[in-house]
Amino acid sequence: MNGQPTLGRVKEGDMKQRPRTRETRQRKVVYETIRSTHSHPTADWIFERVRSSVPKISLGTVYRNLSVLKDEGTVREIYGNDRRAHYDADMNPHAHFICSDCGGILDVHSQGPLEWQSLKELVGCEVIDQRVEFIGVCPACSHRKKPDA
Repeated sequence: MNGQPTLGRVKEGDMKQRPRTRETRQRKVVYETIRSTHSHPTADWIFERVRSSVPKISLGTVYRNLSVLKDEGTVREIYGNDRRAHYDADMNPHAHFICSDCGGILDVHSQGPLEWQSLKELVGCEVIDQRVEFIGVCPACSHRKKPDA
């Protein structure tokens, strides 16, 4: 272990500085596995992929590393229709579309930023983060539902 800070990325202007911990090889592989896909994987999916490069890693170690990455603000946790945690390494502001039929999770980048800063004036609460999720039926599921003409 090299003692370097982890992959946690806190950009200037982020709402909250998160603590950083020592980077480990296992955590780096977990992070890179999430970063390499746009599928919003579950811990089980990540575990299966990580085992190819770290054969002795346990599922518990994957969960612990996911927790650290989430706490550092390096990955985002999203709950899909399957009620399981899915992970996203894209920390740029964006929304998610969750298909109510197949449970697929898609990134939605074209939405403009919400004016969440003004919420403190409206409701008296300090906002530290925002999540936007759209629920509906994806094109593939919609197409499967249509009767053949």
